[in-house]
Amino acid sequence: MDTRGDRYPAAEAAAGDAGVPDPAALMLLAQIADAGSVTAAARALGCSQPALSKQLRRLEQALGAPLFERGVRGVQPTADGEALLPRARAIRAQARMAGQEMRQRRGLREGRLTVALSHFATINLLPRVVPAFHARWPGVQLSIVPPTFELGGLREGEPDFAVMSLPAERLGAEFSARPIYATSVAAVVRPGHPLARADALAAARDADWLLPSPHSSVTRGLERAFRRARLGAPRCTITCQTLTGVELLARHSDLVAAVPVEVHEARAASSGLVRMPLAETIEGPRVAVLRWIDSRPTPASAALEEAFVQAAHAMARAQAGRKRRR
Repeated sequence: MDTRGDRYPAAEAAAGDAGVPDPAALMLLAQIADAGSVTAAARALGCSQPALSKQLRRLEQALGAPLFERGVRGVQPTADGEALLPRARAIRAQARMAGQEMRQRRGLREGRLTVALSHFATINLLPRVVPAFHARWPGVQLSIVPPTFELGGLREGEPDFAVMSLPAERLGAEFSARPIYATSVAAVVRPGHPLARADALAAARDADWLLPSPHSSVTRGLERAFRRARLGAPRCTITCQTLTGVELLARHSDLVAAVPVEVHEARAASSGLVRMPLAETIEGPRVAVLRWIDSRPTPASAALEEAFVQAAHAMARAQAGRKRRR
C-alpha cells in the first residue's frame, strides 16, 4: 500500500497491551499478502475494500511501520511486512485449527488437512493409510504436497505436518521429529549396465553417480559407505530431486542411481531398473513425522499422523520378517 506522506509514530497497539498488535489484524496481513491486493482480500473475506484498508491502516499505525507498498502487480509486503508474515500465517493457521478442533471434539468428521510426503512416504505408506483414514474421516479435505527442506511452512500451518527423510543438517529447536522408519539405499542401473551384477562397492569406485542433491541423506549415506570401504568419495556430476527424473536418467544412461531400497522395490517393474547386488549395506535416511513444535494437532491431524506411524512400523516388521527368513 502506498504510504508516502503518512507518518507512523510508535503508536499504541490496535488492541491489548501497548506494543502488542491485534491478532485478528495480523491475520488480515496474511490474507492481503496471499491475495496480492486489498480488493482481492476483501472479496475473499466478504467485506468491503474501504473497511479492510481501514483495518490495515490501524495495524500499520499500531506497529509504527508501513506493511505494504503498491506496485504494478498489486500490493507487495515491505521488509517489515515480510518479517511479520510467518507469524501472521501461523496465527491464521492456529485460528483455523482451533475451529476445526472444536467441531471435531463435538463429533463432526470434517475439516481440512495438508500433509507433505516424501517419495518414500507417498509410494510405501500412503496407500496403507488413506483408505482407512478416509473411511473414518469422510468429511476431511486432504491435500498431499511435496515437502520442502526449509520446513518454514510447518510453522505457518501449511502443511500441518510432514512425513519425510530427516534433513542431513540438525533440525532447529522450533521443530519436533518423530522417527518412524530407517531406510537403506539401493544402487540401481539400467538392464545390461556393466555394473548390473557388481557385488562390491569397489566396482563402482569410478562410476558416475546420480544423487538427489550434494547434501541429501541419501548422499551422506553413500559417502559413509565409500569411506568405510576406503574408496574416497563417490563421483557425482548430476543431481536430480525428482524420482521420475532419476529413473529416466538412469534408464537411458550409464549413471548409477542411489534411491531408498523400499522405493526401488515398489517401482522396479515400472522403472525398469535393476539393483546392484552389493555386499555392503548403504545406510539410508531416517523417515520421521515433522511438526512445528508449538503446533497442537486437531483430532483428525493426530489420527492421520498415527496412521502413518503404524503403517511405517508394520512395514518395518514385515521387512525384519523377510530378513529372518532368508
